[in-house]
Amino acid sequence: MAVDGAFTDLRKLSDWFARPGLTATTLQMVRLTRRLGSTAVPLLGRALRSDDAVRREAAREALAVLATTDARARVIGELRTVTLDTSVDESKVCALGLLAELGERGAARFADPTAIQRRSALALATQLETSADVASAADMMIRQLAEADVMQMVSVLLEVAPNAAHRLGSELAVRLDVTAAQRDRIAALVATAPTRSLEAGSRRAARPTQVAVLVDAAARIVVVASRRIASERRSRRWRRWAVLIGANGCIDDCLHEDDASELGASDPGAPLIANLCADGYRVASSDLHHARTVVAAAVRRTAVDPARLGSTYYLGRDLLDLGDTHVIRRLPRESAATAIDRALELLAGGESGPARALLDDADPASPDVCGALAACMLAHGDDAAAVAVLDRAIAAEPSWPLHHWNLATAQHRLGDLRRCYHALRRFVATSALPSGLYGDPEQPGRVACAERMLAEIERTARLTGTSLARPRKKSQRART
Repeated sequence: MAVDGAFTDLRKLSDWFARPGLTATTLQMVRLTRRLGSTAVPLLGRALRSDDAVRREAAREALAVLATTDARARVIGELRTVTLDTSVDESKVCALGLLAELGERGAARFADPTAIQRRSALALATQLETSADVASAADMMIRQLAEADVMQMVSVLLEVAPNAAHRLGSELAVRLDVTAAQRDRIAALVATAPTRSLEAGSRRAARPTQVAVLVDAAARIVVVASRRIASERRSRRWRRWAVLIGANGCIDDCLHEDDASELGASDPGAPLIANLCADGYRVASSDLHHARTVVAAAVRRTAVDPARLGSTYYLGRDLLDLGDTHVIRRLPRESAATAIDRALELLAGGESGPARALLDDADPASPDVCGALAACMLAHGDDAAAVAVLDRAIAAEPSWPLHHWNLATAQHRLGDLRRCYHALRRFVATSALPSGLYGDPEQPGRVACAERMLAEIERTARLTGTSLARPRKKSQRART
């Protein structure tokens, strides 16, 4: 009976694919395919090799359904067979596309590679309707294609759909997980071709974003953003993006869901918010502008280390219209003095991350650059790195008091009171000499604080019997 049932189902599936005027896959065919399992794979493989586009697409959808079941390995094997046999080029493209969606790599030889590239580029261009579509396409290209293949795809796209190429190229050019050299090449490439202005109303307007900013007792912040996807066929689809910001003001993690739909839910972010409240968070704001400001500030701090901004950040940032907020604008290399002044302004405003990144292109041998960079590191909590930079600054400019003051600050935070003590002594000694700090209104307070700390450290050393002798440099190995 089971064999007869499977044979009957196969006959129904075969008749459905052979029917003239075939339409899109129906729910009945999906159920039939699931019931057959791996038994249906050979038949679907033959349909995928068809020269009829509708039949190929129906077979592709059915194979995608089977790939979510125990027949996944059989489906992947069939798709690889399609890419290697003598089937039509369009069938190979379908097979390669589904393999990519399943996280599998594939390769194929085409009879007309140029035509396939152009058709693939046109198909990609039709899918780039929203900023989310562009971000998703760029993310897929970065993760699955080599640099040369990415450049080739953008080049072909420029020929067949310049506007789409500019949008995709602009997205790739601001991804910090792409090498700087490749970003520059992509930006130069898309800048070579003119674009046509879009007609008013040609692009579907984005729906409003619902947000919630939550805070806990440890000063951690979670921003949850949700937006209904504008779609005529699936009006209940939502996208959700959650950003966790640590107490240090940097992004610790992101969560992006392209389809966070829940039957009957007016906001799919509500269950996540409820869970966070149960964990001790409280809703501080539901204002979109406030949410954008909070996340933008965290992004600028985090972007100092580009590796900390993963794919989920780039995929969800359009929900808050963040654009290229994560890109730190750099001044020309020859404008070192301007860069230092601007970095100090940012540092005074609490933006240690952008200030530090602004100095990356400046001369690392300059004591002024080292001093400003060390100040940024101290503000960012990177005390050990600040000590190394300050050692270079002091070696180049030993008479500048602020280098010793900052070194004492770093050593004090690191718990090395002996080195802190000697840095403070050098600060007091150099402060007695004429310098540009005479006009600094904060300098007398620094000197008074240093003298007070010196007295406290000396008193503590006497009570504990701790030596404050200057640390000796490692002696050279004795002669044998």
